[in-house]
Amino acid sequence: MKLTLKTENPLKARSPLLVLPSFQGDRPPAAPAFGPALGKAWKELDGEFGSGRLLYPAQASPVERILLLGAGKAEDLDPEKIRRLAGKARNRAASLGMDRFSFAFPLEDHPVSPEETGAALAEGLLLSAYKFDRFKKKTSREDEGERKKEKKEPRRVLLFLRGKARAREKAGKGLQAGAAAARGQNLARELGDLPSNLLTPALFASRARKVAREWGCKCTVLGEKEMARLKMGAFLGVARGSSHPPRLVVLQTRPTAQEKVCVVGKGLTFDSGGISIKPSRGMDEMRFDMCGAAAVLGLFQALEGGRDLPFDLVGVLGLAENMPDGNAQKPGDLVTACDGTTIEVLNTDAEGRLVLADCIAFCRKRFKPKAVVDLATLTGACVVALGHEATGLISNHDPLAEALLRSGEKTGERCWRLPLWKEYKDLIKGSYGDLRNIGSAGAGAGTITAAAFLGHFAGDTPWAHLDIAGTAYNTRKRDYYQGGAFGVGVRLLFRLFKEEGRPWRKRAR
Repeated sequence: MKLTLKTENPLKARSPLLVLPSFQGDRPPAAPAFGPALGKAWKELDGEFGSGRLLYPAQASPVERILLLGAGKAEDLDPEKIRRLAGKARNRAASLGMDRFSFAFPLEDHPVSPEETGAALAEGLLLSAYKFDRFKKKTSREDEGERKKEKKEPRRVLLFLRGKARAREKAGKGLQAGAAAARGQNLARELGDLPSNLLTPALFASRARKVAREWGCKCTVLGEKEMARLKMGAFLGVARGSSHPPRLVVLQTRPTAQEKVCVVGKGLTFDSGGISIKPSRGMDEMRFDMCGAAAVLGLFQALEGGRDLPFDLVGVLGLAENMPDGNAQKPGDLVTACDGTTIEVLNTDAEGRLVLADCIAFCRKRFKPKAVVDLATLTGACVVALGHEATGLISNHDPLAEALLRSGEKTGERCWRLPLWKEYKDLIKGSYGDLRNIGSAGAGAGTITAAAFLGHFAGDTPWAHLDIAGTAYNTRKRDYYQGGAFGVGVRLLFRLFKEEGRPWRKRAR
């Protein structure tokens, strides 16, 4: 979808559909071609958020239709509401079969900055345009006839942003940033929606190479032999039962930069649970167990190579399948991570933390990073605690955690911080090895004990863990989401690295 900024009066520009937001208490614009119907519809809406009225002109007009879209009170506007309004506008245009439409939006008289307004508009428009339907095929004559009747999807949007020249300039910059972030998130969504037979660890690694080539990033892919030489026994233990060998992908934006920051993604392209096998119902959703790694790759796409970042952003993707064959690891096995930590595998379905443990330890040994952030669909306990509305956040560094919380509020990818007290760390101490991969029986706190396990490998490096089990995918629909993979984490980290400076440099309280 192409987004084009315009400065003229939107009512005088030729368009098959013009979307006008209607704020509570505002007056309708002067549009003689639409007569008194515009004022009447405006009054009936009364700015009710999300409500709409479609109007046709009473006389000749360059605008063929106007869609009034209730936007609520101007003083209550925030970036998430703008994203939702943009999604509603595009979806309504699509339902009307429009291949293009116009969207007018004010840049002033509300609390959202012009730059944030531009970014939110781009995100709402482009995220709502995502569809995962490329494997659907209609073959019968009747279906072919239906296909010809299918309505067009909007391919171009003219944006009329009302405000002073300086505000429009800032909005244009925001629009570019929002479009880049949305494209990265849509890549993560596409990867998440792919079935596991079409996205094995090797195929995922190939996709990472393609993104790296496109944006000039360094990309290193390690296989089983290289990981064995690195003594990544926790990672390799998870992959033992699969016929698809694991891959460790390392992406770098500026390899020569001294300051390194690592983002680690869990990439289980399918998780059967291994010997501790999952129930069959809902197991198909375990193709989404790689959404953490998808978000890391989507972030590199959104950053367009990240060459303007003042540090080397290192993306690490731990890619594997967890399957139960005769060679699979068993409950009770003892494995050794690449930093020498020994781990009792008491449940083979607690595999993501084993993969991430080696990835985080690898990052610390290889890059000595200033900070580490990991993303993982890690625990069902996080869904129990927070549902599908917030990502679980656990961190050993207050400024980094606070920056992520701020980023979550701005992007609509909200996080909720959970504690990491010593008592939780005690629950993962092993009897025969240093650690156990699940908490003590009956202790609960599954999300926190999983994070405490990862925190052991982060050590004293500023670190944050994002448990996206409840936010990475779902069947619920929003104005700019239609179910499936959400690509959560891309915009959250995009804003963190673009706008929050270097929170890991601040001293934790």
